[in-house]
Amino acid sequence: MAKIGWNNFVGKHTERIAFIAGVSASLPKGVALDKNGRKLPTHYGLFVEWCKAYLSGEWATTKVSGGFLLCVSTNEDAKAIQDEFKIIGQAKRTPAGKDTYPIGYRNSQYAALAGDLGYVL
Repeated sequence: MAKIGWNNFVGKHTERIAFIAGVSASLPKGVALDKNGRKLPTHYGLFVEWCKAYLSGEWATTKVSGGFLLCVSTNEDAKAIQDEFKIIGQAKRTPAGKDTYPIGYRNSQYAALAGDLGYVL
């Protein structure tokens, strides 16, 4: 399956697994292209690319102040996220749900994730 709109996802999936990550909304100044001339995505955009490549069920993301929320519909996708980014704290209530798990996706992981997705930094 694929990414669907946030409102459509929330309306369709009353049972969902939610995550939150805090990353900056923009790239560092002077960084726009990789060494092959490909335009680099923002930290959020890179995470969305990862989700498109690795998640198999329906999922949705939305930007929030200081980061983004992600909801997935399957336990398999939740496990993939936990395996790659790790849960780094207690679940808390957010607009995505009463149990939203903070994951360890940080600005400092950008280069490694970009390399995994084929960007050359």
